[in-house]
Amino acid sequence: MNQINAASAKHSQQLAQRIVSTLKQKNTVTSISINQQEANGLTALLHRAFPKVNADVRLSKYGAAIEASLALPFPSFIKYLNVNAYISPSTQGLLLDEVSLGDLKVSGEFFISLMRFAADNFLKEQLLDNALAMITSIDINEERLIAHLSIDKNLLTMKKDDKSFLLKMRDDLALFGNVETISFYYQSLSEFAAQQDMHSSIAVFIRHVFELAKTRSSISKEYLAVKENQAAITALIIYFGADRFELLVGDVIIREKEQLVIRNRLRKHVSLQTRPDLQKHFIYSMALQLFSSHGASDAIGEFKEFLDTNKGGSGFSFADLQADRAGTRLAMIVTKSEKNAKRAQQLLANVTDAELLPSIEGLHEGLNEDSFEKKFKDVLSKDYQQTLTEIDNRLKNLPVYQLGWE
Repeated sequence: MNQINAASAKHSQQLAQRIVSTLKQKNTVTSISINQQEANGLTALLHRAFPKVNADVRLSKYGAAIEASLALPFPSFIKYLNVNAYISPSTQGLLLDEVSLGDLKVSGEFFISLMRFAADNFLKEQLLDNALAMITSIDINEERLIAHLSIDKNLLTMKKDDKSFLLKMRDDLALFGNVETISFYYQSLSEFAAQQDMHSSIAVFIRHVFELAKTRSSISKEYLAVKENQAAITALIIYFGADRFELLVGDVIIREKEQLVIRNRLRKHVSLQTRPDLQKHFIYSMALQLFSSHGASDAIGEFKEFLDTNKGGSGFSFADLQADRAGTRLAMIVTKSEKNAKRAQQLLANVTDAELLPSIEGLHEGLNEDSFEKKFKDVLSKDYQQTLTEIDNRLKNLPVYQLGWE
């Protein structure tokens, strides 16, 4: 089983950067390659994000063997679902050989037909066909897999001036909340922010949006606390996070020059525990939780810290990791249930900086790869797990996190 560490984080980052760079290119004919180390890095990150999933990819001159095992919630019946598939080199499109789902074996063609049926009925007709049509050929050897592509830019684009398929699907599904409600909170946050000192704590802004959420939830049953909280933290994420988060939601950002100047200044200087970097970790982890999952957010937080252990990085920081886990758990708590959401509103409408993030005293920071391995060995070691437990216990000593996040 591959484990997340400095090397796997670096290889995964390299792959992600290469893919993004490729998709940004203007030319429609291109290729994307992945080597064995990068494949190992991806499976390590996958397992860290979703512990119940173990996966492995092995490259050879004959093709790419993919093995995965999923732990099922039926301990007295079937404990695991094992999936095996094989991708062969091809001069025309994707060639998927026999696929095994436990004891059931089906042809690659039949498996793709099942995926096509699911995509056509639950996402969009011809979505899978359009994606597969972009793969013109695949080369595989012991060192790397290279997918040659003819990219349909209209399928992938998310530009605001072009109502692409992805933007249309986003607007139709509204997966991350009602854009009008999010815009309401964003507008209120913008007006409030214009009156605040740029060195304020993020707690000041959290108090504002949750006081507003509490008031709206008390006015009418139409304003469910869970939905209001989700909209409130989404507005916070878009305001203090990256502009690209807006693409997942809809048009929210106020683009008047004066507003943008204030926003950019606050982004850089608003702090948590007097540190702007901890505020960023907190906000981005709320985003990852809201847009993905608890496990994925924790794993990506660790992934970023392992990247920092490489040469040129700031070093592994358990203080950063504590801010990551705080943001993840706060986003989880305020949207967990209607009861939890209302209790969270009461607490967060009056929250202080110290009630958002416990003291970072005694947490190791600035660890490079060698010093991390010397002190903690790896993420499965007793010392590393004890530190994570200590961080979670610190969080659980604060009122809002006592609402529970499991």
